[in-house]
Amino acid sequence: MILAPVKCPHCGSDNVKKNGTSRNGKQRFLCSNEKCRHKTFVENYTYNAYEPNIRSRIFFSIINGNGTRATARTLEIAKDTVTDALRSIEGLLWYVNYDYLNNRRKGDITLEIVRANEAGMEEMWSFAGDQSHQYWLWWAIDHTTGEPVAFQFGTGEHENLDELSALLSPFDIKIVYTENDIAYQSCVTNSEVVKGKENTQKIEREHRSLGTWYSRLVRKGIRFSKDHRMHKIVAVLVINFWFFQIIIW
Repeated sequence: MILAPVKCPHCGSDNVKKNGTSRNGKQRFLCSNEKCRHKTFVENYTYNAYEPNIRSRIFFSIINGNGTRATARTLEIAKDTVTDALRSIEGLLWYVNYDYLNNRRKGDITLEIVRANEAGMEEMWSFAGDQSHQYWLWWAIDHTTGEPVAFQFGTGEHENLDELSALLSPFDIKIVYTENDIAYQSCVTNSEVVKGKENTQKIEREHRSLGTWYSRLVRKGIRFSKDHRMHKIVAVLVINFWFFQIIIW
């Protein structure tokens, strides 16, 4: 018979000892590693939601295009567990790729800025008979490299462009390439504005990539969010991982 040591699922240390039993009679262990943030654990949890790596599995499933219900079914957990995990990281999400912009501070930065209609929310309300709840994504990407650097969610109103411009104000943006909309000329005041659809081709490709990783943005799909907040959190999480290379969990 081979005896395998019990390892802490949080830190991987095998310096553990028995620590009584849980309420349902399972053996509880105590991790003696001083650097481990979690001290007690059991080897086999009755409910999958208690597994130590469940949050990582939730986020990995979401950023690969699965919805909250599909994630819950796959992991065999409650849908509310998925939504609660997503809501808990809302304050940690980035709307500006600060790492990328700070590395390019010494050079001239040129951007493309456009707004894209997010069909997920629009399609949901059209199915319900009300098309008044449109949700828009305002993008800013590096014109040279095509790297997304900042974004803002909201309506199609120009005030959301003001909010995006405020996010970019700490950086020395030399030129902004935009669509033929007079709002860009009036809202973007600290940079030279070059208008024309021919200058925003790279950002259109990013829209297609985002739609691949986040199916709620696919215009002719049946996946849509019932909640503005959850729609926004998942979209920002996807952008943070795939475009900003930021791992939240």
